[in-house]
Amino acid sequence: MAHGVLCEVNSCKNWEQGNKCAADLIYVGNLEKRQTSEIEETGCKTFEPSSS
Repeated sequence: MAHGVLCEVNSCKNWEQGNKCAADLIYVGNLEKRQTSEIEETGCKTFEPSSS
């Protein structure tokens, strides 16, 4: 588990109680495919929908 990584997306299979992310690796991508300077231009590529 990635330590100290929080997540509010409880529909992700890596989400655990307490807003913890249980993924072994976190991949954050650039949504705009250019130099990123704003948080809104990034996204979590690690997301996978939960089965529940």
